[in-house]
Amino acid sequence: MEPTFDFGSFPVLETERLQLCEYDVKYVDDIFAIRGDPEVQLYNSEAHKTKEETIEFIEEEQEAFRMKRELIWALKLKETLCVVGCVSMFDWDRYHRRAQIGYDLAKSCWGIGLAQEAVGEVLRFGFMNMSLNRIEIWTSTANARSLRLAERLGFTRDGTLRKRILEDDGQFHDGTVYGLLQSEWLGTISSAKHHRPAKSG
Repeated sequence: MEPTFDFGSFPVLETERLQLCEYDVKYVDDIFAIRGDPEVQLYNSEAHKTKEETIEFIEEEQEAFRMKRELIWALKLKETLCVVGCVSMFDWDRYHRRAQIGYDLAKSCWGIGLAQEAVGEVLRFGFMNMSLNRIEIWTSTANARSLRLAERLGFTRDGTLRKRILEDDGQFHDGTVYGLLQSEWLGTISSAKHHRPAKSG
């Protein structure tokens, strides 16, 4: 199966509550609020201290797309038009048909299912448009929120790498790798359709 996505125009995606659009400096205030929050970035990169750092980060991500290395979507709430997070797809190995996925979300949006909604749509894009056979999530074993999200999305915990990640607490933490196969994802979609209640009338 050949991928239908070729890094031409940026693929804008939509869910019930979100538009997944291209990272852009016009969202710098919203993105800085997320990338500059130490709690949100605890298991991610170092929190940004200035908007200039955030602008540089946005430009690096745009260049990564131009170089066909990475996709990063800004998560824009349809109701407010505010950007509240991101989902990225990177390390795309075309031969082995696999890639990694990453994400973060503003603290004000935790616990209402937005991360699952956004990542679920990116999984659909990865399996259907990028023709991936396997999508991976690599995360710190200490990151309980990320572990729960991976499991809710149907990922399988494939292994643990001991003391792989140095976190902000100055300690080395185990790393966990999760994997989801296209066949497993298709089975989940098929099962959901099968169990969907019939419309009355």
